[in-house]
Amino acid sequence: MRGLRRFFDFYLKASVHVAFAVVSLSYVGAKGLNILWSNALGIVLFSGTVMGYNFIKYGLGGPFYLKVTHKSFMPIQIVSFFCGALGLYGMLYLNPLAYLVLLMLVVFTVLYGLPIFPAQKNLRAIKGMKIYIVAIVWALATVVLPLSTLGVKIVLQLTNPSDPFGFVGVLGLFLSHFFLVLALMVPFELRDYLEDTPQLATLPQRYGLQKTKYIGIFWSLLFLGGHLFAGAILKWPIQIVGVSLIITLLLIIGIFYSGKHSSSYFTNFWVEGIPILFAFLWWAFESFL
Repeated sequence: MRGLRRFFDFYLKASVHVAFAVVSLSYVGAKGLNILWSNALGIVLFSGTVMGYNFIKYGLGGPFYLKVTHKSFMPIQIVSFFCGALGLYGMLYLNPLAYLVLLMLVVFTVLYGLPIFPAQKNLRAIKGMKIYIVAIVWALATVVLPLSTLGVKIVLQLTNPSDPFGFVGVLGLFLSHFFLVLALMVPFELRDYLEDTPQLATLPQRYGLQKTKYIGIFWSLLFLGGHLFAGAILKWPIQIVGVSLIITLLLIIGIFYSGKHSSSYFTNFWVEGIPILFAFLWWAFESFL
């Protein structure tokens, strides 16, 4: 039992769970765009998420990847290097436009983690910006990146402002993923309320715990509205409405039961697992209903 617990802790600490969450939401994005899911994209996203999150959590500006300062980090470092090699393999099957979007995501990750701005600041340290940067990156990775696998010509057709239906549908899906991730971040903001430095100006620090929950619920409803709107434009199967409602309900429940005394397992596994359930429900509802 102890060995299983240690493996589970490693699964969470090595960012494997959050990587599955990003890949799952990317699958939802591809299905929402009515395009084929790319296995190569899934490999690259999974690998990049593991490396990116581990870099931000443990990298300390980079030495983590070159020199292990603590033996307990060695397995995480090995997983990160393995994912790096796997990601390079997956990139062989992507097109130049996907490379451009990936480069954009890498730049965001570097700016988020490294203190390259004046006064040794990174994007994460800018007051009130943390969750919005994360939400933008996730939305890019789960909507724009799958779209980029179609190539330049098709993407230009789908996002042409002169064809409002395609453009508005893609924009609606992007915004729905943006608000979904914002809502997912709220339980983490509530949990870390006492540990976050005042300089971060997190939602609970600015508005208090109860108002932050209301904001999270509002974002959940914005996700629902954006998702239903995108579904109407992009002509999703009617049963996907049920999936959207279930995910919205789970978001609200997760926010309602979150707080400064929440278990890390509740946020790191259950809340972060909502995108995984999202992908499974989309597949199941579309396949069997």
